[in-house]
Amino acid sequence: MKKKNAIIGLIISIIIMAIDQVIKHIITSNMILDSEIKVLGDIFTIHYIRNTGSAWGMLSGHTIILVLVSIFAMMVIGYVFMNIYQSHYTPLRVCLAMILGGALGNFIDRIRLHYVVDYLYFKLINFPVFNFADIFVTVPVIIMILLVIFKYKGDDFDVIMGDKILTDDGEYIEKRNRKSE
Repeated sequence: MKKKNAIIGLIISIIIMAIDQVIKHIITSNMILDSEIKVLGDIFTIHYIRNTGSAWGMLSGHTIILVLVSIFAMMVIGYVFMNIYQSHYTPLRVCLAMILGGALGNFIDRIRLHYVVDYLYFKLINFPVFNFADIFVTVPVIIMILLVIFKYKGDDFDVIMGDKILTDDGEYIEKRNRKSE
């Protein structure tokens, strides 16, 4: 079960990363930097920019820091993912797989180009330009916050951190007790 869930999560992540990279390739191959294509008049456009920072351009020009933060975040996601193989944590696993896929898409840009290709722009509200990968980082984080508020409690956080295991009969046990059995 643990291996199957890891493979499914990895497949989800790779699909998201691949779609992101294909879209970015189409944008960079067919658009001039800072040009835009109106999709919904002055409401929504495809606007090709290069973002050397993180969300909303924060830490702009600090590629090394952003790469290191990305590597650390992906390692944490992998660690947590391996702790939550029970069906009770399926929504959390799916969120983590989506976040990993989005993070990988932007990570590839940072390594390969030293910037992230952004292109989705809600012009009407002047929302910062973003990309497909950003959606799969942001939306799952919001869902995870809701899961933490409404679904996961006390012992679930011990499972997530690797201190406890949730058994098939719904019991939480210390990991060290399980190993000694």
